[in-house]
Amino acid sequence: MRVLERSDLRSLKDVRLVGEGFNDIVPILEAWNRAEEAGLDLVLVSTEDATPPVVRIQDFNKLQYEKKKKQRQTKHKTELKEIQLKANISDHDLQTKVTKIDRFLERGDKVKITVRLKGRERDNPQRAFDLMGKAIESVTVTHKANRLPGPIAAAILEPVSAK
Repeated sequence: MRVLERSDLRSLKDVRLVGEGFNDIVPILEAWNRAEEAGLDLVLVSTEDATPPVVRIQDFNKLQYEKKKKQRQTKHKTELKEIQLKANISDHDLQTKVTKIDRFLERGDKVKITVRLKGRERDNPQRAFDLMGKAIESVTVTHKANRLPGPIAAAILEPVSAK
């Protein structure tokens, strides 16, 4: 969509003028005059190869503003959500955390999972890595898991978009 300028009037002869209550083929000068009387712009709606080209009388700046506003509303910013698990978590509690992870991934957010070990639990770090694996396997949403190296069991899950 673009606004027709005065220079465009020479190249076009007739146009299809659409709007509220009318859908007529009129000379380009008549369409231009109607737009001038209304104090609005003459906007080319169709491609230039359409016969005759389709135009509409409307405020082009308002149209662009509403388009940008709609784009801003639909844009979702990806956030990094963190879920912490403890080594002695019960199965039901783990399932509740996995449900939350699924919800975050469906929304398009990344999720960082960490398993915290306290006191004597640190003597057996393999238990934390096993719990991490169990949690990642339980996630139902399609994702990509990146395990973080180091002594702490941590992983970042990213949603995989279906293309």
